[in-house]
Amino acid sequence: MIILVRHGEATHHTLHLTGGWTDSQLTDKGRAQIRAAAVKLALDFDGRKEKLRILASDLQRAAESAQIIAQVMNFAGEIEYCSFLREKNNGIAAGMTEEEAKGCFRKAASDRELDHRNYPGGETRREFYERNVRGLWRCADLEKENLLIVAHKGTVQNIIFRWLGMDMQQVVDFNFSVDIAPASVTVLGVNKWHEHNIYRLNDVSHLSRASGFGVFDFKYEKK
Repeated sequence: MIILVRHGEATHHTLHLTGGWTDSQLTDKGRAQIRAAAVKLALDFDGRKEKLRILASDLQRAAESAQIIAQVMNFAGEIEYCSFLREKNNGIAAGMTEEEAKGCFRKAASDRELDHRNYPGGETRREFYERNVRGLWRCADLEKENLLIVAHKGTVQNIIFRWLGMDMQQVVDFNFSVDIAPASVTVLGVNKWHEHNIYRLNDVSHLSRASGFGVFDFKYEKK
């Protein structure tokens, strides 16, 4: 089972900074959002014996989110901080305000470009995807381990694309995407037919009074 959690609201959202490799911190709202997700996950895992690894991007907003989750879940292991789980590298725009970044932004010829760099020193869409998926697939056995991964919108999207068997060219060709909200939970797994499934996508039910399904509330949970 793979549980994907996007970090909560961060200071780059509220201060109108660029995202990417800007090393922003969680806001008070973001901490509350992640705490709500952690409480829901703790309830889902209560009484279960599954061995779990927690991997997180080493950027502060994701690292702190992982620490909150680990604390609430009484996680006894060590969080593994991985630079390959970072958001897309925005090069010289990291740390800039959105207004400042406009001066060095280079627009692609079309939305289908995979090898264009929006900012000097930054990554292309293809490079970003390859960093995420190569790093993760080398680090873990995604079909056999139980993983809780705390990262960023683009990173979570790339993992989902790869889980569905899509490279970035196919993502563009199919004009495909998924929304990933702050503090959302996505659950991937393998069913009894050995198919890659998405059991929960962009779930934010824990941020409202409504009760959502638990991590284990699907019929053919395998791991």
